[in-house]
Amino acid sequence: MTRVPKPERPKGRRLPRGGIGRRAGTWLAWWVLLMSFWVILDNSIASDELLAGAGAAALGAFLAEFALYQAATRFRMRIEWVIPAFSLPGQVASDTAIVFAALWRRLARGEQPPSGFRQVPVRYGSNTAEGETRRVLLVGAASVAPNSFALGLDAERDVMVIHQLVVNQGEPASGAGVRE
Repeated sequence: MTRVPKPERPKGRRLPRGGIGRRAGTWLAWWVLLMSFWVILDNSIASDELLAGAGAAALGAFLAEFALYQAATRFRMRIEWVIPAFSLPGQVASDTAIVFAALWRRLARGEQPPSGFRQVPVRYGSNTAEGETRRVLLVGAASVAPNSFALGLDAERDVMVIHQLVVNQGEPASGAGVRE
């Protein structure tokens, strides 16, 4: 009697440590986030609206988890990285005022704002999943406010290069409040 070998899982597509439990936890985190957005945007707590939102959030969570699995991306987050995000709304409001003031000066007086590049010191970190996640959050947070856009990180010099529409020499660059 000949034995039929078990089909092997393609290399590189193994379940991450924690397997199904970790993937279920990731799915649940996506579902909670997407359901929260649904409730905020829909502004209704009627049962039919909540059921529709739960279904849409479940589908969105499945697709997000599936895309992460297919891309073989590992996402490692620390809770202390979220705390600096609470300052982002204030930074967005401040930078919006700066950009509109520069626009007004440009339209009313023809003044060109002093734009340019800034270097913000940041620790580049390791090439682990946790290090990559932290760098993505650093670049994203530095690019949210309308006055600045992060162009990238320099690993050799441990700096983030930012372009600012209006450079204020006396103030720290946008994104400087982003903590590591």
